[in-house]
Amino acid sequence: MKNSKLKRNLIIIFSVIIILAIIIIVLYNITDIFRTKRSAFFRYFNQIENYLDVLEMPENYKKYEKTKQTSAYTKNGEMTINNSKNIADESILSKIKLTLSEKTDPQNEKSNTEIAIKSLNRELFTGEFIRDKNIFGFYEPQIADGYITLRNENLTELAKNMEIENADKVPSKLIGIDIDKILNLSEVEEKHIESYIKMIRNNVADTAYSREKKVKINIEGKKYETTAYTLTLNPEQNSSLQIDILEKMKSDSIMMNLITSKCKLLNMTGFCIDINSLNKMMQERIQKLKNNPELAGNFTITLYEYKQKNIQTKIVLNEKEYTLSHLKEDDKETVIGTKKDKELIESFELRKENEKHILKYEKKENDFVKAAEFAYNITGSVEENNVENHLIIKIIDDIKEIEFNYNDKVNFTNSVGLLKSITDEKSAVINDYEPEYAKEFVELVKKQINNVYINQGASIGINLEPIFN
Repeated sequence: MKNSKLKRNLIIIFSVIIILAIIIIVLYNITDIFRTKRSAFFRYFNQIENYLDVLEMPENYKKYEKTKQTSAYTKNGEMTINNSKNIADESILSKIKLTLSEKTDPQNEKSNTEIAIKSLNRELFTGEFIRDKNIFGFYEPQIADGYITLRNENLTELAKNMEIENADKVPSKLIGIDIDKILNLSEVEEKHIESYIKMIRNNVADTAYSREKKVKINIEGKKYETTAYTLTLNPEQNSSLQIDILEKMKSDSIMMNLITSKCKLLNMTGFCIDINSLNKMMQERIQKLKNNPELAGNFTITLYEYKQKNIQTKIVLNEKEYTLSHLKEDDKETVIGTKKDKELIESFELRKENEKHILKYEKKENDFVKAAEFAYNITGSVEENNVENHLIIKIIDDIKEIEFNYNDKVNFTNSVGLLKSITDEKSAVINDYEPEYAKEFVELVKKQINNVYINQGASIGINLEPIFN
């Protein structure tokens, strides 16, 4: 009897222990009750990667983009002006229409595109674009008597030779941006990134972390009561951490290759696309920080938790403030980014709603506002060969506003027929000009574009400002 009772008691005790362990594990994973400030901070820090979900495109768009890479197709589109403010009479603008007709053969890397801008039955502008492998050409009879052509290579050098402002930011080659390739990481790359997060976690003292409950924040006019987790570094701490990270990174071939490859996919320029240049930049930064730790500045990053989700991340570096907000509910997901630097406020918003993607950009400085908004969705499918693209563009320049509506239909086909080649046409290849002549030629083209733009606007009763200064 005693043995039986003892066994029963032991079973009960072990059962209680197991239940308590399960409860603790569950609470640890879904709440922050047993977490330190450091542990809770990194729990929500790791959720920042969820912000990227908003970039996910619908499956019919992915299939469409993939098919375009291998199959010939035609595209016919039309753009109209929906409404405007402080630009011209609505009755004038409503009559303007842009039409587009495109034929593309991806296998031979060729395409021909014809565009026309009309006001009722009157043609204001007609243009033709030709892509012939790595050569791009444009022809408009009012601007030049032949194709204005650019070879898609060594563009950075060309821009420098022509003394174009910020020439070092011009990519060497124009390429399409593949979001999936940019976001895709191998298992090895993910582990290497995690090692840097662990470095931050292990190299910063517990006293640098803080927690504040019932912090109210506002996102898109809606208030949220959150718990704020903050990492605060003074210049010395910030400098030391940066040095540790840079020292590790510049000898980490996987990370260096990852950075440069992603920069190339983003069509960026400068030191980040070359490992040697990137290494040199890092070494220079290390030396500067060693000589003057104050250069690192004060640094704080605050993560705002709401219902176990990181809904906002705020970074403050000296006088600059960067904020990223992420909201996801039902079929709507939004990421909002803001940069504040004294009187300048820049913001962007990327929203995914059902099958539509909306991108907004706004710049405010001393009450002067410039903004642009793009709303895109795709309908139909490649399988049924009835793909249609829909785009609404809204532009604000202080008191001026205008909204465009664009739609096109795409038809995949076995052949688009014989396409024009640049070699068969009269053309001026800008890359082949001596720098001074190339610069002079481009200036003449810009001047002529301004003349055509202003004169054609005046012909239908619109006063337009030059496109090029």
